[in-house]
Amino acid sequence: MRIEAIAQNKLLILYLLKTINIQLSELQILRIVTDNGWLNYFDLKECMFELIESNLVEQRETPNGTFFAITELGRDTLFSLEKELLNSQRKAIDAYCTANRDDLRLETELFADYIKIDEGEYKVMLRVLENQVPVFELNLIIYSQHSAEAFINKWKKVAPKIYKDTYDSLSE
Repeated sequence: MRIEAIAQNKLLILYLLKTINIQLSELQILRIVTDNGWLNYFDLKECMFELIESNLVEQRETPNGTFFAITELGRDTLFSLEKELLNSQRKAIDAYCTANRDDLRLETELFADYIKIDEGEYKVMLRVLENQVPVFELNLIIYSQHSAEAFINKWKKVAPKIYKDTYDSLSE
């Protein structure tokens, strides 16, 4: 029974990665599977390790962390075995992905950080990424750590508008 459960868990992860169709961080995957009650942390870690080892999932190191995506071999394997995954789980994953894909993409496409340059002086780095490549970058000098943190926290809310407005203004 344990081997069958592990196989189901691996299929669930493959199906999730195929359906969401964006690379996800380990934290995002963990949040998705635990919030929905599909897997616990230890089962996820075991399955991810085995999926990576068998080249069904690829692990990519980027400046923004480690991200995971289904490989072609993973897609082929899932195509052959997808019917083994419970229909109710497939429907739940489909619904989750439809409802949350844009928010998850936004999480992976925005980067914000700051570094201390001098006493009371911080460089804030704000980026919009596409496929982990910066397409828009804004660097600012801020004069308090509190303000630097506030800029970073606000970036996720305003980045799409700032990027679009800048692009539109420059392309007129």
